[in-house]
Amino acid sequence: MDFNRGIALIAVVGFGVFALVKVFAHMKEGFDIFNVRITGIVIVAILACILAALNPAIESASTGILGAIVGYLFGYGAHRR
Repeated sequence: MDFNRGIALIAVVGFGVFALVKVFAHMKEGFDIFNVRITGIVIVAILACILAALNPAIESASTGILGAIVGYLFGYGAHRR
């Protein structure tokens, strides 16, 4: 079981680093509000996935965090006029 957990952690961290590299590659100069938001969302999602891989018993908490992030992303701009 620990071997599989280690593989999961390596996969999550590897994908997280890849995602951050792609975010920074597509980022325009400077840290405006959108760049800070997307970077923060990626970091929070990586940390939530690491928590879920380390302790499967708190999977519901990690799923709740990820659900909140997705809700924020899909809800952003919906109430603009």
